[in-house]
Amino acid sequence: MLVHGLLLISLWLSGAVRAADSMLLIRNVTLIDGTGAQPIEHASVLIVGERIREVSPSEIKAPRGAAVIDGKGKYLMPGLINSHIHLAGGRAGPGNQQMVMNIELGTRVLHGALYAGVTSLYDSGNHDDYIFKMRDEERANRILGPRLFTTGRLLTPAKGYQCCSGALQVLDYEGTVSKLDALLARKPDMVKFTREGRGMGDEAGNLALIPLDVMSGLINHVHEAGIRTAVHISDERGARESIAAGIDALAHTVYLEDASPEFAKLIAAKRIPVSTTMGRADSDLSVFDRQIFVGTDSKEDLDSNRATYRSDTPNGTFRASRMPIVKKNIRALYDAGAILAVGTDRSMGAYVHREMELLSEAGIPNLAVTRIATLNAAIYIGVDKELGSIERGKLADLLLLAADPVSDIRNTVRIEAVYKGGKIIDLTALLVPANNK
Repeated sequence: MLVHGLLLISLWLSGAVRAADSMLLIRNVTLIDGTGAQPIEHASVLIVGERIREVSPSEIKAPRGAAVIDGKGKYLMPGLINSHIHLAGGRAGPGNQQMVMNIELGTRVLHGALYAGVTSLYDSGNHDDYIFKMRDEERANRILGPRLFTTGRLLTPAKGYQCCSGALQVLDYEGTVSKLDALLARKPDMVKFTREGRGMGDEAGNLALIPLDVMSGLINHVHEAGIRTAVHISDERGARESIAAGIDALAHTVYLEDASPEFAKLIAAKRIPVSTTMGRADSDLSVFDRQIFVGTDSKEDLDSNRATYRSDTPNGTFRASRMPIVKKNIRALYDAGAILAVGTDRSMGAYVHREMELLSEAGIPNLAVTRIATLNAAIYIGVDKELGSIERGKLADLLLLAADPVSDIRNTVRIEAVYKGGKIIDLTALLVPANNK
């Protein structure tokens, strides 16, 4: 390992440091690197430009010109990654059937996610004109927010799940592939299908399904374009059929029924990442009174979530009844060695912290939860070579905490600083309620 003056000289000679590159050294910090490895006390991390250049279990002498942060008593982990949202601002009205372009709302939500320590988001289905614009604006640095990845519009049959919320409606293979090509031309980060017969409960009725041969053909077509696929499912049968058709990731765990032990083994053996989305069944409204929510989400959004997840409504009662099933199925997947990835299915950035808490409540060790919320979520999206862990060469998206998340996962809200691409985010400048004077 190169240290002291030799490190800087080597970086200059290799071209890794340019005249315009900034350097940041975080030292004497407890490192939780996102890989699931045991935390390292008194670690040092050197960032050059937007990337991590050195990670050491001991002190690195600061190169000349580097900014230095003493991390004594602090905890450094990767920025949080949410593998399942639907960014507010693209759809409105009953059933999300009205396509809109509310850039201002979307920007505020992205600011709230950054404030909550979320540095990457995957949008799992939206109004594609809206979400591709938001993604392009973020990547061009015209909108400040987490790194944004997206499906655009999802694929579902007419009279199928989410068919009228801006989806690409599947007919047969020949009648769909040209529309799919138009979507692929927009370079989605993943393409999402549905295989959903019931929605959030039996009261949703029998929904149409994409014929399996058509679904398999379309998945192969997406793969030929070099793009990964995901699928919305709610039961084991739909998940197994999707896996047989060639799907790469599951947008949810099975939540309508107890999954079989063999199913967890199948998911683990095939290395198919599963977005956790336990919050779909969460009826604890008290979480919306926590400071991380009040400080990052509008009163209107908080009230809307309270109304949706109230346990004294038929919808809320059904959702709450699923939680024991969801916890059981999630724990079985973890015990089998499956790749779980934090996803919330909610637009609010702060909900990542609640999702991590639910995983801990399901009996998953907190150290494993930190990986599920970082590296595993990057694996789900397919960006783990660049993001998700604190390793040499990766983008420096980091979260500096004032308390240990391994001893108590709720400490992930004890945020001291958020870094994206090696640059500290000015949290006081974000458009969030916490900054309203």
